[in-house]
Amino acid sequence: MKRIVLLAIAVLSIFGIQSCNKDNFGYEKVVEFTADGGTQTVTGTEPIYELSIANYNGEDEYDDDELDENESVMTVKFRWLSAVATRHTKTIVITAEPNTTGKRRVLYIYGDVNNRAASIKVIQNK
Repeated sequence: MKRIVLLAIAVLSIFGIQSCNKDNFGYEKVVEFTADGGTQTVTGTEPIYELSIANYNGEDEYDDDELDENESVMTVKFRWLSAVATRHTKTIVITAEPNTTGKRRVLYIYGDVNNRAASIKVIQNK
C-alpha cells in the first residue's frame, strides 16, 4: 500500500510540474504570417531573460548580448525571422521578411522564463 501511495504522489508531481508550462507562460503558442511578412507583438504573463530562434533540425541563433546582463535589449535574427525584447519584460516583437520561396516556412522562438522556456511556433505561409 505504501508503494502505491508513493507511486501516486510521484505521478501527480510529474503532472503538476508539466502543467506549470502548459499555458506557455501566457505567450501565444503559434504565430502566423502571410507571405508578405510583417510585424506582430506577443505578450505573456511572465518576463523573459533570454531569447533565441531555432529550426526543427536544431540549428539556432541566440541573442548577441546573452552573456551581458547589463544589456537590456535582446535582438536575435535567424534566416527570415527576427525577434526583439527588452530583458525581464513580457513582450516580444516578431518580424518576418517577405516569403518569396513559394514554400511554407516554420521557425521557433524560445524565451527563457524561470529556467524553462516559452515556445512560440512561427509559421509563414507561401
